Amino acid sequence: MKSAKIKITAAALAAAFVFTGCGNDFYVLTPDEEDAVISYASRVVAKYNTYQQDGEVFVMQEVLDGENEEEPLEEDTELTTEEDAEEEASENTEASDEREDSASDTQTADTESPETVSTISEALNLGNIQAVYAGNRLCTTYEQSDVYAVDASAGRQLLVLNVDLSNQEKQDIHIDMLQAAPTFQVIVNETEKAMAQTTILSNDLSTFQGDIKAGETKKTVLLFEIPKEIQEITGLQLKINLDGAFHMVNL
Repeated sequence: MKSAKIKITAAALAAAFVFTGCGNDFYVLTPDEEDAVISYASRVVAKYNTYQQDGEVFVMQEVLDGENEEEPLEEDTELTTEEDAEEEASENTEASDEREDSASDTQTADTESPETVSTISEALNLGNIQAVYAGNRLCTTYEQSDVYAVDASAGRQLLVLNVDLSNQEKQDIHIDMLQAAPTFQVIVNETEKAMAQTTILSNDLSTFQGDIKAGETKKTVLLFEIPKEIQEITGLQLKINLDGAFHMVNL
């Protein structure tokens, strides 16, 4: 205890000599005085150091090395992100090209100019059977008989096109439109378009099957659903597709 007091007193005296003076040269401490000052300073630091109880902390070299490598890791991550972005952009470009090609094909099909012919017979390639347009009518329900009827959807109406099939030969002729599978589209008043409905009507031209006797005429129909607002028919065109060949008939 006495030794400690002596050291503290020496340290105080040394500080007084160092920090006070009258213009004289700085006082040079002896080795014993330096030890006293160092011992006092270390005690003061230890007293006010809140982490003193932790003592020395060992840090592994791998941790220090990892801290130095953090920046390159961020660069690798950024590089990977850029590669992903480029790959995604490439995929989006390919998908866009596919959509454009598809749209181009659709536009080509829609704008294809069909061959204009004078009769339905020529469009359907019926040979010696004459298919003659016999007028049209508008209705909400088409009845072939009391057994079967076709109703229009709400807010719509049916456009019925009448087509007579006539056999002017001296022998019977068999017709099989179901196997030929033609499609029909009507253009009403140059603006409204509609596809023919497929029905189980025995007189449906699009699915007609049967023999037409020599000199006989079979009455058939094509049914189209159009808006109810159309009250007057001022123009009709029938677009027929048979085996990929398009024909337009002015009715």
